[in-house]
Amino acid sequence: MMRGLAAGRPWCVAALVAVMSGMAGVGHLPGVSQAHAAVLESQRFDDNVVVADRTLRLNGLGLRGVAWIKAFVAGLYVAAPSRDPGQLMAMQGPKRLRLKIMLEAPSKELSKAFSKGVRRNEVAAVQGQLGERMAVFAGLIDSLGTLKVGDALDVDFVPGQGAQLRHNGKAVGEPVAGEDFYRALLKIFIGERPVDARLKEGMLRGRAE
Repeated sequence: MMRGLAAGRPWCVAALVAVMSGMAGVGHLPGVSQAHAAVLESQRFDDNVVVADRTLRLNGLGLRGVAWIKAFVAGLYVAAPSRDPGQLMAMQGPKRLRLKIMLEAPSKELSKAFSKGVRRNEVAAVQGQLGERMAVFAGLIDSLGTLKVGDALDVDFVPGQGAQLRHNGKAVGEPVAGEDFYRALLKIFIGERPVDARLKEGMLRGRAE
């Protein structure tokens, strides 16, 4: 989506709310490059990244969008790619969830989508355990102001530290503690009640040979 279509137009914000909150389907998912980088909707993802001195491999890519409105492409990096969501969420060690933004909009719409996704996937008791940490994480996203086309958001998990939000490579705030918290975030994308089934399918496509 071109930047000019997003800037200053209320309907774009409304579209982003619909896209991120699961009210709309995704667009066509073209094939993913198998070369040195994966590409989806012109968004390039390296095959490998390093998090906490550990080399992680790209598990797959998925688009969040509807018709010509494209919100972001999401990729998941893990130590051992798998098509099993349960295995991925239980996997020990560092992980990275990367979003590449394709629509300019207030970051608060993304934080609302994360919060809604956690409520969708967790029972009330677990939501209570995660509540304060989710509020902190949402506040970190809100602090970004306006997300711009081309921005990269990473949510890195490092054992013993927690979930670290990064905006264009720069750490935002302090890590949010807990493997349970990071697992709750992953459920939004690859859990039993994902924000979008086809987004989940793309992220589980696997990179193992």
